[in-house]
Amino acid sequence: MVLNKRGFLWRLIHGSGRMKIAFFFSLFFFQIFAYTFLFHFAYPILEEKPITWPAALLFVMETVTTTGYGELLPFQNQITVGLTILMMLTGIILIFMIVPLLLVPYLSNLFYSAPPRKTPHGMYGHVVMIGFGELTKSLIESLLISEMDMVIVSDNKDVAMDLTKKYGRRAFVIWGDYSNPATWVNAWVGSASNIVVNEDEKTTANIILGIREHTGCRIIAVVDKLSFDRYLHYAGAEYVLSPKHVTGQILARHAALSSHVSTIVEETIIDREPRAPGTDPGKKLRLVNIPVIPGSRAAGKKLGDLALYSQYEIETLFLSQGGRYSFDPRDEDILDTSTMLFLLGSVQHIGMMMEQEFMIDERGSSLAVIAGFGDVGSAAYRELTGLGIDCVVIDRKEHPVSQVIGNAEDERVLREAHVEDAQFCIVALNDDTLNIFTTLMARDLNPGIRILARANEPVSVDKLYRAGADYVALLPSIGGQVIGGVVLSDVVQVILNLPDGRKVVRKRAMKVLSQNVEWIEKKTGAKIIGIEGLERSIVRPGPDELLQEGDELIAVGDTDGLKRFIRLL
Repeated sequence: MVLNKRGFLWRLIHGSGRMKIAFFFSLFFFQIFAYTFLFHFAYPILEEKPITWPAALLFVMETVTTTGYGELLPFQNQITVGLTILMMLTGIILIFMIVPLLLVPYLSNLFYSAPPRKTPHGMYGHVVMIGFGELTKSLIESLLISEMDMVIVSDNKDVAMDLTKKYGRRAFVIWGDYSNPATWVNAWVGSASNIVVNEDEKTTANIILGIREHTGCRIIAVVDKLSFDRYLHYAGAEYVLSPKHVTGQILARHAALSSHVSTIVEETIIDREPRAPGTDPGKKLRLVNIPVIPGSRAAGKKLGDLALYSQYEIETLFLSQGGRYSFDPRDEDILDTSTMLFLLGSVQHIGMMMEQEFMIDERGSSLAVIAGFGDVGSAAYRELTGLGIDCVVIDRKEHPVSQVIGNAEDERVLREAHVEDAQFCIVALNDDTLNIFTTLMARDLNPGIRILARANEPVSVDKLYRAGADYVALLPSIGGQVIGGVVLSDVVQVILNLPDGRKVVRKRAMKVLSQNVEWIEKKTGAKIIGIEGLERSIVRPGPDELLQEGDELIAVGDTDGLKRFIRLL
């Protein structure tokens, strides 16, 4: 909050944008009101004549705007003359400040055919995003729960113009050459808190080298290939993150379960703060996303039959079936093999529940076919082979793994990779059209196979589910959540982004609040679903549960509710 207040004062003092225009218009109307009030009471005393409120307002408006007077002149008292001159001077000064210095530049900027070259005011503690794509869009959505200002920098004039119209007040957009130091001055990189660079690796390296000397803030590089990380670290990036690498891991973890809880718990890129000495790590709360695997005890059962809360103290938050989310799960919901359960519980209880309800008896070796061996496919390969699952890779290039060379959308190649005998198929090609067609063919050749697919565009997600995928990972959405987690790590941990715009977050209480859960929920609009303290872990806390010092709260809510929740704690 200190950062936000300083940013507001910086903008008010040095700015010339919408905020300052609103400030001066407010000042103008306050001046009219104050002079009207003063004149209405002073005129009868000084001139010994009555005056109505409308007549007083008319006189003040005529004086401030210098348009002339009616029947009130001439004045008999010189104090009235002095008061009138004061009104006239302050009115002229204020009008001349608003119109030529503020309003005209703002309107010119609004209707000008070129995108802005700089922000309308000074920035402090903001996030600078360089380059724009679906991942940046997802990142912006993740950051809306915070108080951080956002600046998008693009070297493409048309893209910058479109973004200016699209985001309006939610994010500032500037157009500038990446090789021009003025671009970074105009983006205020020197006072930024985070800089996210989302361009190709060579462009990203040049950008980082160009801005590193101008700022000491955290620089995050987003790359397609994680193999470039050492070069970008050397250039000056603190974090080099690959959404493709994380997406591959997630696809593999939704293909097969392991009794090791860390393979399925909430994804985090930054190491979290260590627990205090003497605390039990088994009591730590985790949000897990568990697939219903064919052959497991849970498959085909009703949700209520599992009695997850009464048996394991695990809360069912949401479930997804074929890509369709249910935010109010019912006991009669049938758990088919397209079901994904979002559960909250302690690490100890989650491990026990998985072994008894969701693990399958693997007497023989399992086989997975991986279509595409880029960063997504290779990450999935390492994850699955680490679980002891045999993998056959399909790719047009030769790799030192068990492989069939060819196109995954070719039926002959799929048969050669033994997709008809496989338990899993990871569809990880770089083209959504090919992913959809490969999914159709794999489902036709093996109706019982579990298919996990990658999507590059949001419009492809529903098509992949209709084609037969059991789970679809939208790469830019995952990337935006990962990067957002890094940017917001000092403020809040975003655990999960939901399709309806809500989020699940974890936040440590930084203040001593002797209030209960019901008070916090009413105050913020967010729902508290878990409390984790130094000596306790509570799932489904009651309304009278009191917040204690050092507690971490897990909450779900919309953007506005979570923004209030973060501000309160």
